[in-house]
Amino acid sequence: MLEVADTAWRGGRGLGGKMGHSGSKIGCLGRESGREGRAPCCETSLSLTINRAARTRCSEDTFGQQQQKRDRRKGAYIGQLQTLQHEVSGKVWAVDEDKLFIENFTFDGRSPDTFFWIGNGSQPNPKGHLIRYPLDSPDEKPVQLSEMNGRDILLHLPPRLKITDMDWFSVWFRRFTINYGHVHIPSDLEPPRKRVLPEFQRLAHQLRSGNITILDARTFYIPNLHYDGKGPDAYFWVGKGTDPDPMGHKIPNEMGSLDVLRAYEGEDIELQLPENLTVYDIDYLAVWCVAYKHNFGHVQIPPADDLWVPPALGQTRIKSHIAPPEFGNCRQLSPHLQVEWQAKEEEVHVRLTAVMGEDEYIAFGLSPNNVRPQMLNSDIVIAYYDHDDGSFHAIDYTVTGKKQCTGKIGVCPDERVNGRNDASVISGERKNGVTVITFERPYKTSDTMDIPISRASEQRTVIAAIGPLSPSKEASYHEDFITDNHVQLDFKSVGDNTCNPKPGTGPESPRYPPWEPRVLRAITNFTATIGPTGGDRGYSLVTSYRSWNLAWWIEDKLIPEIYVERGQTYYFTVHGGNDHSDITRYHPLYITSSPEGGFNMKTSEEQEKEQIFAGVAYSKLRMPEPTAVGSLCQWKHIGQDMWQQSETFDTYKDSLYKSCDSGLPGSLVWTVAEDTPDLVYYQCYSHRNMGWKIHVVDSGYKQPRKGDNGGVSLISSPFVLLSSFILLFLQPSTSVTLLALTLPLR
Repeated sequence: MLEVADTAWRGGRGLGGKMGHSGSKIGCLGRESGREGRAPCCETSLSLTINRAARTRCSEDTFGQQQQKRDRRKGAYIGQLQTLQHEVSGKVWAVDEDKLFIENFTFDGRSPDTFFWIGNGSQPNPKGHLIRYPLDSPDEKPVQLSEMNGRDILLHLPPRLKITDMDWFSVWFRRFTINYGHVHIPSDLEPPRKRVLPEFQRLAHQLRSGNITILDARTFYIPNLHYDGKGPDAYFWVGKGTDPDPMGHKIPNEMGSLDVLRAYEGEDIELQLPENLTVYDIDYLAVWCVAYKHNFGHVQIPPADDLWVPPALGQTRIKSHIAPPEFGNCRQLSPHLQVEWQAKEEEVHVRLTAVMGEDEYIAFGLSPNNVRPQMLNSDIVIAYYDHDDGSFHAIDYTVTGKKQCTGKIGVCPDERVNGRNDASVISGERKNGVTVITFERPYKTSDTMDIPISRASEQRTVIAAIGPLSPSKEASYHEDFITDNHVQLDFKSVGDNTCNPKPGTGPESPRYPPWEPRVLRAITNFTATIGPTGGDRGYSLVTSYRSWNLAWWIEDKLIPEIYVERGQTYYFTVHGGNDHSDITRYHPLYITSSPEGGFNMKTSEEQEKEQIFAGVAYSKLRMPEPTAVGSLCQWKHIGQDMWQQSETFDTYKDSLYKSCDSGLPGSLVWTVAEDTPDLVYYQCYSHRNMGWKIHVVDSGYKQPRKGDNGGVSLISSPFVLLSSFILLFLQPSTSVTLLALTLPLR
């Protein structure tokens, strides 16, 4: 992707900052009350002595500002949030005139009363406007920002505000009026806008409409649609070329169905393209009769280079997507999941209904082995609800390895491995802890990674699973099938119905109280093993992330928080597994700045942003290799997972046993540098979300006497303990002196 030049003058201290030796303040935005008179810093007329190099840099920056970056998937680039406090970062884009998209937003969540904030003036100030996120809340009060790590966020500006009328966007501590990070909005910003097209041509069957509008890159609005409904095989149709032809293909109607079009009598409807298509990929929208290859009327789409419409980020809600088609078949796959299906002419409609969390996905698809369920090399659809913007998704995946997607192998969306997404969402609903998603998939596709569905009656082995979404809204591999008992479906069947009443008609899943905190301090030698996550009392409750069913156990404790001192050396004996061929048995340990880890799963760009403190070495060719690799020791369930019944962590651990392979453990030795940040993480090199926090403190830091291993100081040398004993023996009543001298002497 193109790099956008910094809009601030590099010769000074940024917009509105001090420049030159005189200390004079130069306002780069014109009047503080608004955008009138705003000009680039280079055009200021104040008489200051500026060297030639500074002028050159200023000119380059102004040119870079004018070369506005456009991305059809994200919008108009505004800039990178300037990080000031609380780890605020992210790229800000204008989706349209009143919506912002923040890519990869990070905030540590350690400040109350903090909100997204937008306004006018040279710098963020209290006169700005609060932007709600999420948009809706139960008590209608704005929700203060919580911890976020690399989240993509869609923001709706308050009514009557436009991005182009604003000067800056900020993450703002409202109570004490502190700016944690901001970006200035370019004065020449051109956000994407809706595009109004002509009406349908009136060629046959009384087809006519009002002017058609492109609402976003995947959505059309057609007002006052008329059509007599007498076409025997008519559909909404899109394709390439100046006129419709048989090379185009159908798109769903306003109900999300691919059935033959009914009659319309002056209705206003919205059409949404499948997820694998945008308006930039097509040249026309038509009503087309497939059987007679006849065009009833169409509208031409402007060339892609002449289009600049809002990206499809879920901001456009299709009103009609609340009435999914009826189904004649239903199979109960588990008490918490049922699948319904209906064969159509060119595709199969599938509806999945599951009791599940908002941060989980449903996987459903075809096993490559018709004799038994098999996830490896399967063809699945990952369906999920995105609680950030209220949208529903069905993504075509292929499973070529037991790991998260690397871009080549693993659990990968087809589009990431040179395939295409052949699944399309028809409708979705989330209510009372139940997610319902309806999607369609063709019988046969041109994608070699897809397993075809027979048009004839045939029993096919299906697989299904429910698992945690990663922070980037992707699935990962795990063996916990819902379909362990070998389920076969005939997608052409009629009346195959063994379902119970709809699952989960009750309230949301119960909230379980957490176990007591697990903290390790005053320890220099640690043993790291692998074990289960502890369900909703364990990893997910502690971290607010979803794990992939395994987590680190340090000193026989599930993801404890560890305290270490700068200048001290710490030793980790690592039993994470060393089998490269089985990713479920390969978990090198490393110390990192990333709260999610999984260094090997990240792109080169993501790896460059991560700081590693121990556990990874680089070859002469600058290729990373984990160093803390050793034999596997894993905590396993004696019977079923007892996290729900276990009121304490010790009770839960009593329901487990430790199984260790033969072989030598790995070793990680870490001397904590003086400039190490206050918070780092122990994580798995091969998987995301398996570890937790390491607090880094200065020598002699006193920790409150709460939690495990409580004490006065993290590390006490033998000399200090001996000195304390002598003082106690000689001066038993001098308690104040004793307390002062029990600090480490270095």
